[in-house]
Amino acid sequence: MIVNEGSGVLVNAMTQDYSYVLTAKHVLAESDSENIVTNQYGNSLRVYGVLVGQEEHCDCAVIKIEYVPAVAQQSFPAIALPNLASLKFVGFPGTERQSSTPLKIYDGHVTDVRGELISFTIEGSPAKTAIDGMSGGGMYYIFNEYPFLVGVEFGMDSIRQDLQYGRIQCQSLISFEKIINLNSAAPMVPVYLECFSRLKEYIFYFNVVDQNRVLNLKNALNTFADELIDQGMPPPFELMSKYKADLLVGPYQVDDVKNKDLWVAYFEFLIICAILDNVSIADGSYIESLERRRRFLYTPDGSNWVGKLDVILKVARKLLDKNGIVIVTSPENGAELLPDDFEVDRVIRNIARIANSGPLAPIDQVEQEMYKSFVLTHLEGLRKKCVINKERVYAEVEAGLDQLQTFKESFNEFIK
Repeated sequence: MIVNEGSGVLVNAMTQDYSYVLTAKHVLAESDSENIVTNQYGNSLRVYGVLVGQEEHCDCAVIKIEYVPAVAQQSFPAIALPNLASLKFVGFPGTERQSSTPLKIYDGHVTDVRGELISFTIEGSPAKTAIDGMSGGGMYYIFNEYPFLVGVEFGMDSIRQDLQYGRIQCQSLISFEKIINLNSAAPMVPVYLECFSRLKEYIFYFNVVDQNRVLNLKNALNTFADELIDQGMPPPFELMSKYKADLLVGPYQVDDVKNKDLWVAYFEFLIICAILDNVSIADGSYIESLERRRRFLYTPDGSNWVGKLDVILKVARKLLDKNGIVIVTSPENGAELLPDDFEVDRVIRNIARIANSGPLAPIDQVEQEMYKSFVLTHLEGLRKKCVINKERVYAEVEAGLDQLQTFKESFNEFIK
C-alpha cells in the first residue's frame, strides 16, 4: 500500500467493518483527514482514522481503512526467525511511483532482533535515496514458498549516512498489536480465521491405504463445503468472538482459541452436522440451533482424551441438553472412540454427588441420568471408524450424493 509519501502493509482485522494498514508514524500527515492511502493499482481507500501508541520513540502507526475482503496476509514472529534469515523488503520507493512497476522488492538478511526491533541488511547496500518512500513497507520471511510478514520498516540503522551500509530498522508486529490493544480496536486476524474457504484444503484428510478409494468422498465433501460457505457460513473469527473459551476444554491458554487445527476440525464438525441434519445452509441461526444438541470441544493437550472425561462431562452438563453429543478433537495421535467396556459410570459417580454435601454423600440420581445421557466421542476416532476402516466401501459407491449418504449412514452408527 502507498501511504502519503511512504508505504504501508494491508492486514486483516477481526471485523468486517474495517481493515488495517500498518505503517511508520513519520509518514502520516499532520491531520488524520489528510492521510491518503492508495493500493498498488492506484485506487484510493477510505480512511476511517489513525491509531498510535503512547511511546513517542515508537515510529509506527495503524491506519483504519474501509474493509478489504480476502487479504492474504500471514505473519511470523520475529523472535523465531533463524539466525541470518533471508528476508524480503517490500515497498514503494518515491523514485518509482510513476513507473510501470512501482512496487519494489529488495532481498537481504536479518542482522539482529532485539525485543520489538529488527535490523535488516539489504543486498547490494543501496543508497538511502533509492529506498526513500519505502518507510512503512513490509518485511517478509519466505517459508515453504509462502511470504510471512515479520515487521514494518521505519528507517535506516544509523543517522550517519557513512555508517548505514544498506541496513534498515523495522518494528515487529508486537508493536502494532500493542497500539491496537491500547485503542480497544479489533485485533489483527490470522488469514485462516477470515473465512472457512481458507481452511478447505486442510479438511478431511483420511489416512487410508489407497487415497484413490476415498477421492470421490473428498470431492463430495469439498463441494458441499463450498456450498455451505456460499450460503452464509459465518467466518471463523466471528464464531471465535462468540464462543471463545466454550470451544476449549482441559488445560489451555487463551490464545489456543486461535489455533489453526481447532478451526480445521470445527469446519469438519459443521460439515458433518449439516450432513447428519440434511441441511444445505449452516448460517448463524443453524449453528445456534446446534448449541444444546451437539458441541465441539478442542483440547491442546495431546494426552489420551479419555483421561479428561470428568472435565468433558462437566462442560457437557453446562452446555448441553439431555442426550447431547460432544465431539472432542485434540493433537492426540491415533485417538480412539470410548472402549465398549469403559466404565463411564465410575467417572459419573465422582461428579454427580449432591451439591454442597460431604464426600460420602449419595449420588444425585437426576444428575447421574443426565450425565449418562451424553454421547462422548473423538473426531479422529470417528474418522477412523466411519471412513478409514471402510475405504473399500466408499470405493464401490457412486460419486456425488451417494458418497455423502454413505458418509451419513456411517456416522449415524455413532452419533445422531
